[in-house]
Amino acid sequence: PDGTRIVSGSADKTIRVWNLKTGKEERVFVGHTDQVTSVAVTPDGTRIVSGSQEKTVRIWNLETGKEERVFVGHTDQVTSVAVTPDGTRIVSGSADRTIRVWHLDTGKEERSLAGHTDQVTS
Repeated sequence: PDGTRIVSGSADKTIRVWNLKTGKEERVFVGHTDQVTSVAVTPDGTRIVSGSQEKTVRIWNLETGKEERVFVGHTDQVTSVAVTPDGTRIVSGSADRTIRVWHLDTGKEERSLAGHTDQVTS
């Protein structure tokens, strides 16, 4: 949130945090078993949310680098992730044509929205 760092996800299955001022990599997050397709940062800047072709959404602690939670429910690759402005929920879109809403702290799936006739991309 302070604009000094960015987060990227890659086909190499990693998430990386970069310092914008120095251009240097600050941290690498490892744990996904397939390509990372989407990343987002919580509004308070403490966590990273990532989606992957392995059909999962993961939560990472930005400072420690530790994985905090894995959300399982999609039946095809996760193509997009977002965090609600209040930081309490995660929204994920998938090639399974659903949008799922998860509670960030409990990991509980609160809702699954269906209606798209092709994969959800954003």
